[in-house]
Amino acid sequence: MTRPSLRLPYHQGTTAHVSSIYPFSVQGSFGHLGTYVGLDLLAGGGEFCWDPFEAYGSGLVTNPNGWILGEPGNGKSALVKCLLWRQAAIYGSGPDGRWFGIVDPKGEYAMLAEHLGLTTVRLSPGGTTTVNPLAPGPSTDHEPEDKQILRRAEMCTALVGTVLERALTQLEDAVVFAAVDQITSSPVIEPTLADVARLVASPTETMAERLRSTDRDLAAETSTVAYALDKLLSRSLRGMFDGRSTVPLRWDGPGVVLDLSAVPLDSDALPLVMVAAAGWFQQLMACPGPQRVQILDEAWALLRNRHTAGYLQTCFKLGRTYGVANLCITHRASDLVAQADDGTATSKIAAGLLADSATKVVLRQAPDQLDAAVAHFGLTGPEASIVGQLTRGRALWKLGGRTAVVQHILGPGEQPIVDTDARMHGTARRGADAA
Repeated sequence: MTRPSLRLPYHQGTTAHVSSIYPFSVQGSFGHLGTYVGLDLLAGGGEFCWDPFEAYGSGLVTNPNGWILGEPGNGKSALVKCLLWRQAAIYGSGPDGRWFGIVDPKGEYAMLAEHLGLTTVRLSPGGTTTVNPLAPGPSTDHEPEDKQILRRAEMCTALVGTVLERALTQLEDAVVFAAVDQITSSPVIEPTLADVARLVASPTETMAERLRSTDRDLAAETSTVAYALDKLLSRSLRGMFDGRSTVPLRWDGPGVVLDLSAVPLDSDALPLVMVAAAGWFQQLMACPGPQRVQILDEAWALLRNRHTAGYLQTCFKLGRTYGVANLCITHRASDLVAQADDGTATSKIAAGLLADSATKVVLRQAPDQLDAAVAHFGLTGPEASIVGQLTRGRALWKLGGRTAVVQHILGPGEQPIVDTDARMHGTARRGADAA
């Protein structure tokens, strides 16, 4: 006698409905902590929330650093601006909330800065706005004099090395350090690069004695450094970083946007400007205060030489120590190593920066960029296939060892803040154009 069997018709349905019957068909939620981003398409269309500090606190990631990668026009900028806008709404801004520092090479964050009350500093070659990277910052009261000297000397060495496109010799490095040491110990309240250049070109007897030389011989042996500093002050950084600060910056405010749109992206001056700007920001990041989010747009420019790449590496390494989440933005994975030949110190730093980032957000990549995305972002075969077919506003998120495909949801009131095509559509405000 055969046992009767139960036969049921096949049933088809979406993952959102099937997950209620067979929950293992979709992955679990990443949790509700953080700001709302959009829909997790791998979790049945459930909500996806994220915040660098909340993700670290919950053990989802091991550090608050991240890279955001995507071709122009796929919603990369809108995603970043919405994240900042929503963080300010949830956690507040300023001393009791979040502090935002944004390096903006294209001038795209003006509207967000206006809505959040961020200080906007617009720098241009030969302009009237000056930022002094050697000026005492908010960390001065908590920073011993020897650390101030080291910080300023590293800044000057990085700038000179970038101009010379080589590392400084021991004597050149020593004379720069001696000049910074002397000027820091002097009664000068706010030393500038011009003060350092003057001492390098005309060393004092104290400097010569310290370096076991005469002032005349020392000036002759380090004339190359003097010429490099002169180029910085008279050409590359003229009107931007060559004097005392003219910006009445509120150190206890909600944050600052450094608008570098007047400096061409492909110019030799951009890496120098990024070095000086990064050094200025470093004072803010190192001092006690609220949790900070540092946005470095067009981050590939920081990987064009060893000095700027080294600064970025320092930011990533000390992110947890200072309570800073570093978010770097670029277009393609190949941009991250294109600035240096394979095997150089700079390319190794670039590779390490990706390894040190626990959060990776990848929007659509062109077919010829998928291999680079796999190599540098650790994508699997199926993930690479997804990245090549993503639509506008959709991104692959890799958080620690987990993956999500998220559709960014843009609120109706957020459109004016994130719109980077206003001028293409003829909707840019007169005030924004004049800024």
